[in-house]
Parts: sequence; C-alpha cells; structure tokens
Amino acid sequence: MTTNILLAVSGPWFGVAWYWYALVLVTFVLLWSFVLIRERQVGIVVKRFSGKSLEPGRLIALGGEAGLQADTLAPGLHFGYWPWQYRIIKVPITIVAQGEIALVLAADGASIPSERILGRVVDCDNFQDARKFLVNGGEKGRQIGILTAGTYRINTAQFTVITSATAQEHGMAEDQLILQRVRSDQVGIVTTLDGRPIDAGEIAGPTIPGHENFQNAQAFLDGGGSRGLQEQVLLSGTWNLNPWLAQVEQ
Repeated sequence: MTTNILLAVSGPWFGVAWYWYALVLVTFVLLWSFVLIRERQVGIVVKRFSGKSLEPGRLIALGGEAGLQADTLAPGLHFGYWPWQYRIIKVPITIVAQGEIALVLAADGASIPSERILGRVVDCDNFQDARKFLVNGGEKGRQIGILTAGTYRINTAQFTVITSATAQEHGMAEDQLILQRVRSDQVGIVTTLDGRPIDAGEIAGPTIPGHENFQNAQAFLDGGGSRGLQEQVLLSGTWNLNPWLAQVEQ
C-alpha cells in the first residue's frame, strides 16, 4: 500500500500539477511588479532603498540612489517596479490653457549666482526632462523660462508649475499668468527685475537686440540687459512675458 501511495505521489499528474502551481506563482509575482501609467498621467518613481545615497543638499537621484528619481514613467505598462523597493506616484499631466503662460520653480539644481534672481534656461525639453535639466547645469529656484499653452509631462517632484489656477497659492494674482496685451492706442512701459545694474547717470536700461520684445528673457540677460526701467517699449500686441522678469505698465 505504501508503494502505491508513493507511485501516486510521484506519478505524471503530480509533476504536471506542480508545473501549473509554479507557473501561477511566477505569473502572480510578475504581475505584482507591473505598473500601468495611463495616457494623461506621469509616473514619478521613488526608490525606497539603494546601496547609494544622495549627496548632501540634493533632492533628485540621477544614478539610482534612494529617493525621488529624475526619470519618470511614460504612459504604458512598466515591469520590474517591485512594491517593496519602489513607490510609484501617479500625477496628472500639466496643461497650460490657451492665452496663458505658466511659471516654473525647480526644487533641485545648482545655486543661482548672487547677482541674479532667476535660474537660466538650459536644454531640458520645456522642463519635461529633469535629468537633462540637472546634467546641463539647471539652477534651483525660480526659472526664467516659461511654459506657453500646451500639454506637458512634468516631474512634479522636481518642478512646481504655477498656472492661473494655482497662482494664489504662490502669492500671485491670476492675471499675472495671462498673456500681456498692449492695446492699439497705448504702449507698454517695461521694468525688468533681473539683469546687471543700470549704468551710472542713466535712468533706463539700453535697448538690447534679439530678445523678441522681452519674450526671450535669456537673450535679454545674455545681451547685457539691465534691471529697472527700460528704454524699449512694447507696442500694441500680445506678448509671452515672464512676470518674474518683466512688469508692464500701459
């Protein structure tokens, strides 16, 4: 009788059963590591532990260190994000409405030099690539670059985007995030808040070429633009202006 039991246990059906048990177990474990990011979502990755730690003063990981990761997850199904090692935060895409702009605050990066108040523009796909921003020397704090109307996939752990809907949360008025419109019967007198000091004896900064009526703020600063009242005025039209750089009185 003992022999019959052993034969039954070790029979072909026993091996097949264990094969299916193992297959189900492996499938369950694999499914546990899948993450689904929907079309209008961005997946922010938090690594719970790692053999490497972030350098003091840094917030965003570039080399697999523990903490918030620079790279986000695009829409689709992603494998290998085991819940005991990773936490995935799903946030909505960033939308800037027509007729508006959005301002950006960077949580990590190099320090802004003491003579400036805004972080310089670097190649980072409109702040959609946090890794490129940091690798290319992007600076922490208020950014001189702005977002115009459109849809963006932003790592909100690294970048805070200020729109008209969230302006009051950041001590701003909603109309500061609306395109600057100068009426046909008026001109816009511009005062800038960043740049080099106005030359002694002058009351207004000189005209700087190539900054597209203060819309290319980086070109204005790179061309030697001064902070304060400007000689150049804005004619009638609609302008994408960063209110942290340029204020306009009609």
